[in-house]
Amino acid sequence: MRSAFFSIFRKSPFEGLLRHAEIVREVAPLFRMAFISYLDESRADFEKYHNKVTLLESEGDAVKRNIRGHLPRGILLPMDKFQLLWYLREQDKILDAAQDSLHWLSYRQTHIPDEFVDDLLLLVDKITSVLKSVHPMVAAAESYFQSFSENHRAMVKSTIKQIREYEFESDQVERKLLSDFLNYPFDNPTSAFHLVRLVEYMGDISNHAQNAGDMMRAMIAR
Repeated sequence: MRSAFFSIFRKSPFEGLLRHAEIVREVAPLFRMAFISYLDESRADFEKYHNKVTLLESEGDAVKRNIRGHLPRGILLPMDKFQLLWYLREQDKILDAAQDSLHWLSYRQTHIPDEFVDDLLLLVDKITSVLKSVHPMVAAAESYFQSFSENHRAMVKSTIKQIREYEFESDQVERKLLSDFLNYPFDNPTSAFHLVRLVEYMGDISNHAQNAGDMMRAMIAR
């Protein structure tokens, strides 16, 4: 019976994928608080949230290695093993990009002109939504691969669509900020470079989430 497909394995890979997705979700509020602390120029608070995200990213790496370690050669899976590993790679890169954003932010205290604060916070909110949207997709996928029901498959597709919408919205804000930063007369060009690269790192979070969604779509294809 396909409904008990994973029961024939020593351990379902989705146990690890779900834990990894939980870590991605746990990063979301910390990522937002780190940015708010940075804008408030509260260095101590920023480093507190930055360090928590770094620890979660490290935990995510351990979960990733554990998943790979429990996929021995020859194991039977209801999806292509290469697709599963590629999906895991993209999901992990979401964490990497979130950490990279905060690492980059930590290198310099750049004053952000008031007229850009709202758009930057809007981008942070879009990124936060992306980070929270991965776990529902993985949970729905686990249900689908347990039941192979059309309803569960539709739920997975719905979560993928949501991630794509968040990525599109994030991309719109990202492009506006890049244009604004590159055309603003900063006193110090390093400030412009710092903010432009920051927005690019943040955009990578959404891009990798969309890549993960695309790979999940391929995994549930019939």
